[in-house]
Amino acid sequence: MADRHHGAVPVLAFVGGAALMALLLFGQGALGVRPPYGEGGTLTEVAPRYLPPAGRAVLSGVLGIAMIGWFGFNVGLGGASFATVTGLPGPVGALLLSGAVLAVSYVSPRLGNRIAVGTTLAALALVAVCVARLRPATAPVTLHAGGWSTAADVAAMAGYVSVFALRAPDFSRGLASRRDLGWCVLLLVAPAVAVGIAGAGVWLRTGSTDVVAVLGGTSGIAAYGNLFVTAAVFAPALTTTYSGALALRGGWPALSPTAGMLIVAVPGAVLAAARFDRLLLPWLSVLAATLPPLIVPMATEAWRRRRGRPARPVPVWTWLPAGLVATAMTAAGLAVAAVTGLAIAAVATAVQVWRGRRI
Repeated sequence: MADRHHGAVPVLAFVGGAALMALLLFGQGALGVRPPYGEGGTLTEVAPRYLPPAGRAVLSGVLGIAMIGWFGFNVGLGGASFATVTGLPGPVGALLLSGAVLAVSYVSPRLGNRIAVGTTLAALALVAVCVARLRPATAPVTLHAGGWSTAADVAAMAGYVSVFALRAPDFSRGLASRRDLGWCVLLLVAPAVAVGIAGAGVWLRTGSTDVVAVLGGTSGIAAYGNLFVTAAVFAPALTTTYSGALALRGGWPALSPTAGMLIVAVPGAVLAAARFDRLLLPWLSVLAATLPPLIVPMATEAWRRRRGRPARPVPVWTWLPAGLVATAMTAAGLAVAAVTGLAIAAVATAVQVWRGRRI
């Protein structure tokens, strides 16, 4: 984001991005909260109550592709860092880390959670190291509006959480209240914004968007800085195998958990070896365009049902055309693509609600 602005990032980008992230996470995450506040199930369990079979198949395929991409990003970044520390070729580091993530995907949930907590602490330690050793001479944020680039920043932040937001019921399942969900959303959005600001500061100090190269060339922190990166990507990589397998099985119930994890991990490892992490902003832009439109009609239908309205399926036409239009606009380089997709989905959802009242 700082590279796109050639300097400090507008505060408006972080504020707008945080607000949109919170709306997407809360709106979809409410489905996982226990009744009467939500459905109390994962997205795989809830989707048949909301989506027709064709919609579920499309959703499963799109989410599967998205999880492969996120696996490639996280492991690509961590594998490059691991290779820097060990002196191995970059692709070898990515493949070794891919194997470790896949192996841990099969351990017990309790052990997996402990590993996730430890690696998350490593991520926070990495941020602290970067802030302490790579402080910029000027503020990483500015009050300047930033023009259309700010809209692209907001879309990128929405893209960052788009897959997780859509699958939020997987992680909010069993929460007792919407207040609990609110705390969970805050604990995701606030650190994401803080890390974004820290990243802008690193760019102002170094002029580079390659975290691995920056840490490798910084005296005194090269080794343990890259070790922090390797550990930090472990938890998000684990969520891709877990949630990706669930997503694929939502469209193809006969698929085994092992097969689902392999479908995510194997092509993801290939992307990681090719350093897919260097394509972060284009990847986030595509995700922001493709996935969030579905959240609009699903969250609206959930809101209707909580108020005692009769249940109705969410038609494909309320979200798929919006996602396709936004994706095409993203390919054309239009900064407002993600926001346009959400607007189209909102209009289509409003039409569906209006038609339902007339019937």
